[in-house]
Amino acid sequence: MATASIPQTQHDPGRLRVDLVDPTADPRWAAFVATHPDGLAFHHPAWIATLADTFGYPPAHLACEDDQGRLHGVLPLVYRRGIIRGRQLWSLPCTAVAGPLTTSAAATNALIQTAIKLAQEPPAHQLVLHSMVPDIDPGGTVLTRVEGSPTYVIDLPERTEPLRFGPSAKHGVIKRGVKKAREYGLRLREAERFDDLTAWYRLYVATMREKESPPLPFRLFDAAWHHLRPAGLLQLLVVERRTGEATELIGGEILLLNSQTVLGEYIARSPIAGQLHCQDLIQWHIVHSAWEAGYRRVDLGDAHPESGLARYKRKWGGQPRPMYRYRESHPAEPQNIPSTRSRASTLRRLAKPAWRRLPLPLVARAGALVYRYA
Repeated sequence: MATASIPQTQHDPGRLRVDLVDPTADPRWAAFVATHPDGLAFHHPAWIATLADTFGYPPAHLACEDDQGRLHGVLPLVYRRGIIRGRQLWSLPCTAVAGPLTTSAAATNALIQTAIKLAQEPPAHQLVLHSMVPDIDPGGTVLTRVEGSPTYVIDLPERTEPLRFGPSAKHGVIKRGVKKAREYGLRLREAERFDDLTAWYRLYVATMREKESPPLPFRLFDAAWHHLRPAGLLQLLVVERRTGEATELIGGEILLLNSQTVLGEYIARSPIAGQLHCQDLIQWHIVHSAWEAGYRRVDLGDAHPESGLARYKRKWGGQPRPMYRYRESHPAEPQNIPSTRSRASTLRRLAKPAWRRLPLPLVARAGALVYRYA
């Protein structure tokens, strides 16, 4: 998620056109994402297929091409209708960041203008884009931009340079944490079996219950396992500790890989994971394996700048990169309806006292309902 601005290439804007396409059937889309320096797994047809299998949202994926059929940009979009959010044309639900991926401002503008027209067709939908590009609508005349919590990115050095994490003192603290994790008997491996995914998901649901957040449905991770993993775009790392004859799952994290970026997005951890330095062991592996494989950056995910999580990410050398949400409000939208944020906040406040007491199967079911219908 390291896009800072729209890459610039020179071409005639008048020769560009935008079409609705099926990314899973058009090989140009995957090739474009794979070769773009800011391409993410979230832009890839395999992720688009994952969302389609999970939720079945009607697609409106856009591609910008020239008169030779060469792609200059893509914009994955789906239509959804929620009880709280209403009708939306979204890039993309259940996705940290997507939005337009282009080679020029002209291509971005062509894609955005087409998306606005699609959103305004009856019945009108609100256009919602999650992006790291700060200048999608430079004049701010159509889209309203809100800056959210930043994501924290580690820019990896060349293989010819040593891999270190910030000042020597911080690097030493990290190495000691990893050493302690190994002394506690923690062992990390890449999951190979579907049973590993189901075990990880149970721990993920428990983690989300503790965080008072709805977990994503298992169906999404099932689909991702089958669409992304065969293409080399997904890894599940699990950390275990053997006690006698039993093996205990302490933590795990799903990685999404594409182009130049490794993204750590979905974390599960047991109540004792912190004191055992489980995340230190995972993060050490992620950064070193990404560096050895030639990736240019590791995205540690978003966090509030003043939170302990943000301090942890900065300790590893993560630098904040802004993330933006763009919204286009339809003129016919009623003005006396409470905002999506206020309605969602009210529901969270009402549900919070009971959330941590719910059995895990009910937490998983509640999460699936929230992401499908909210």
